Amino acid sequence: MTTDPAQSSSRPSRHGPLHGLGIGWRPELAAFIADRSDLSFVEVIAETLPAHRPLPAGLDRLVERGIPVIAHGVGLGLGGADPLQPTRVAQLAAIADRVRAPIVSEHVAFVRAAGLEAGHLLPVPRTRDALDVLVANVRAVCAELPVPLALEHPAALLRWADAEFGDAEFLTELVERTDALLLLDLANLHADRINHGVDPHRFLAALPWERIAYIHVAGGIERAGLYHDTHTHPITREVLTLLRECTDRHRASVAVMLERDGRYPSVQELTDELDAIITAAAGPASPTAGAMPCRTALTNRDGGVGTHAHTHTHTDGRARLHRTQDDLVRALVAGGPTPAGFDPARVATTRTALLRKRAAALARLWPALSCLPEFDSRFTAFATGRAPAGAHADGVAFAHEVRTELANDARAEQLVAAVAGRRLAVAVDRRAGARPLLAVRAPFIGTRVLGRRHEGT
Repeated sequence: MTTDPAQSSSRPSRHGPLHGLGIGWRPELAAFIADRSDLSFVEVIAETLPAHRPLPAGLDRLVERGIPVIAHGVGLGLGGADPLQPTRVAQLAAIADRVRAPIVSEHVAFVRAAGLEAGHLLPVPRTRDALDVLVANVRAVCAELPVPLALEHPAALLRWADAEFGDAEFLTELVERTDALLLLDLANLHADRINHGVDPHRFLAALPWERIAYIHVAGGIERAGLYHDTHTHPITREVLTLLRECTDRHRASVAVMLERDGRYPSVQELTDELDAIITAAAGPASPTAGAMPCRTALTNRDGGVGTHAHTHTHTDGRARLHRTQDDLVRALVAGGPTPAGFDPARVATTRTALLRKRAAALARLWPALSCLPEFDSRFTAFATGRAPAGAHADGVAFAHEVRTELANDARAEQLVAAVAGRRLAVAVDRRAGARPLLAVRAPFIGTRVLGRRHEGT
């Protein structure tokens, strides 16, 4: 008999175990999602939701209809040696309450170190030191959340040396010691197969299936022999094959959802992609084909360490992890040297991928600024060696760097952002040699930009 994930955690889910087909809720997909009657749940990036303002249109109606909405966090840094930020934890718990989430999910990753934001989910080493830090952080977060927490393994281009656990063994030990659930991401597993030689079949066979809350599938692209989990490309055949294998192994209904974060396809293409997921998740006609043997969940609420004995103190382990994570983040975003034990080529590739990700995020938030000639190469040159500050701050700083070359639309875009969120505000751009622009925000009139004319007039 297979155990329900919700029953494998001591915290009850608001809606019971997840089931059926889901999708990542994005504003660009709101109308598409509203028109689908076969979606059993959605997942929303918790950090994109306002703390006090109304929920985005479309998402609010899903909550009112009682559609399960999972709050998916990306910013806690559960695998980081830096202390957890209480405001982030409280925000995630508050968002879970606002959307009446059945569960919350986050990542087995770190996102900051050495006082720097990486701007990406970075993998943790599969060591006892990292496991102890994760266990302490996950337990602390679970104590603040109103519902169970599911943990996702991220994709990565680089890998730590000197692993003391196998991939699945590390996750199993983590959930056994924390009473957490697992979020299985098959696109990330496919990436690990190509990038690091992970055997996905052995990985799936070793997982504690009674702990899996739901499954992610997404698209990506291979560049120069490495797989990038982009969420902007169609799902690959290999990921769908892994989904069919999961269905073969797990006889109960598997909750699976599509992640899509940009380059949104047509309604028909997106429909076809969801149909392919439904077909793959349906599995074979035989209910016993490849069935996964059931494991007993071994929740160690007393702080037990499972099968691996400790030979060091938790404080020493956190300090060691702190040093290595600091060095890696400095190398990736602040121009530091490649830390010992890492492949310099993989560090360089990851650095380039992070710069590409920052440029894409900036372009989404600042579309007029991204129309600057040779935007990608110029932003990459600007951002190299500069730690990420978020797409908003990156855009303001980059616009200041190229201010003499900005078109009027890009100048106006900066002014509108400068007065946004204020009741009464004025911002002026008096760039030398150009017509002054003025942005005004006031009650009853909203935001107006004065002095703007088309280039050449």
